[in-house]
Amino acid sequence: GQWDGYLLATAVLFFVLAYRFDNRLVLSFALSSLAGWFGLAISRWPSHQDATYRQYAILYSLLIGLAGALTRRSGLKPHFFTAYGNIAANVLFWALLSGVFLRQGYLLWFLALLAAGGASLAWGLARRQFSFVAYAAVYGYVGASAILIRNITGASTVLSYFVITGIVMLVLLIQIARSFGREA
Repeated sequence: GQWDGYLLATAVLFFVLAYRFDNRLVLSFALSSLAGWFGLAISRWPSHQDATYRQYAILYSLLIGLAGALTRRSGLKPHFFTAYGNIAANVLFWALLSGVFLRQGYLLWFLALLAAGGASLAWGLARRQFSFVAYAAVYGYVGASAILIRNITGASTVLSYFVITGIVMLVLLIQIARSFGREA
């Protein structure tokens, strides 16, 4: 019955250890424990697609992103910013994407997903961080696909769509990744 307290204490301990020993892996443990304290768990995600769960996920991602930005700006382990940013981006995209799969009100979530994808793409291109470009592409693809095939019932049509667009997405991501490996 005291899991929340244990998760928060574990998160605090991991944060102290991560900053003390300059370890990003331990920082990711801290951020994951903190996500658990917020009530976020990927294993429960499909069964908890309600608005409250999504709100906690968005709040968590915004707080983690802000904490990462503040630590970077203050000069306190600025290289930790990438870990904060990656976790915040993934949680935010998951939350927005879960709204796209709703029966009603999905268009607003899709627009938010597109805005987050655009920001992630711009950030990734400006900072030359391929992971943020990939987040924008993959989460945007899943969201757009959910909208496009929402009313299609033919299994062969859906399968053809995913085979063709999946190959196109893969080729484009490989080309983009190659350009990140070269000096501009």
